[in-house]
Amino acid sequence: MKDQKKIKTINPKKIVVVGTGAFGTAIAESLIRDEEKNNEIVLFGINIREINDINKNHKNSKYYSLKLSSKLFASNDPVKTFKNVDIILLAVPSSMIKTSLIESIIPNLTKSSYFINLSKGFDYLNIELLSNVIKKYVPIELNNGVLKLAGASFASELIHKQPTSFVLAADKIKISRKVYKYLNNKTMKIIPSNSLDAVEWISIIKNTLALLQGIIAGLKYKVNTRSLFFTQSVVEMKNLLKSQGLSDSAIFSPAGIGDMFLTGSSMKSRNYSTGYEIGKANKVTKKTLQKFTTIEGIRSIEILLKLSKRENINLKLIEILYDIFYKKEKPSKVIENYLEKF
Repeated sequence: MKDQKKIKTINPKKIVVVGTGAFGTAIAESLIRDEEKNNEIVLFGINIREINDINKNHKNSKYYSLKLSSKLFASNDPVKTFKNVDIILLAVPSSMIKTSLIESIIPNLTKSSYFINLSKGFDYLNIELLSNVIKKYVPIELNNGVLKLAGASFASELIHKQPTSFVLAADKIKISRKVYKYLNNKTMKIIPSNSLDAVEWISIIKNTLALLQGIIAGLKYKVNTRSLFFTQSVVEMKNLLKSQGLSDSAIFSPAGIGDMFLTGSSMKSRNYSTGYEIGKANKVTKKTLQKFTTIEGIRSIEILLKLSKRENINLKLIEILYDIFYKKEKPSKVIENYLEKF
């Protein structure tokens, strides 16, 4: 009787992680290790080589050398994958969210699901938050709720069982509380939140400000000055949220200061690494940018600057980045001018 009661309490779910990249693989592996919940975990992708590697060799050699769980299954068949799915985690680049929904997911859903966005950035074509894109394209009858999972997390550490904190945000706290219990485990430490839009905005500006933290380090400024810019980055997060009529409580969470510390101080961060190379060279070079495949922070600079001008938001650090990346001014000169006026 005890075993039967335990199974009923756990109530296993079918969870699909969309995207066989580094982060999608790390999330799926972390979820499938949680044997107590007994959830069915499926990785969905379009790269046949990665899918075969996962299924046949229990590895995703493009990103990791370690062995994955033999229970982890990857698929490129949308009909089978999205049949009777309960929770969908979107771990694809922001530019692929809409395509994934329209071409692979929505046509093959057989019941309503929860949609969790793991991507950072905008729908850059329409300047729209990704959570709103999901709400727009997923029919109401197939949408149990849209959520955002964000936090201080490097995929390479998560997959190696390093305890990692996340915020799971929705519009309503009851939705995030309902879903988080299926994801929270020994490695993924999840905090439910009702600050969906705030977490989305923080994820966007955080990546951009991480570029600046890298530039400051590359210019050989010491910890005092780097701390100054870190503090001002938090201030600009607050300014942005205030302009959108949102609470700043999400700043003091794994998705805010936690993720800002992570991505703004480590060479494992693409944004920080790119900024560091630019600061070191004291200029933006094509060679530096070509070394990094996905740099969401750079794509957001122009959009955030336009928003700051239109709505009179104090985002001086974004102006610095615009001068460096778009006006091609020397980083050292721009930073010196800012510090003189500080």
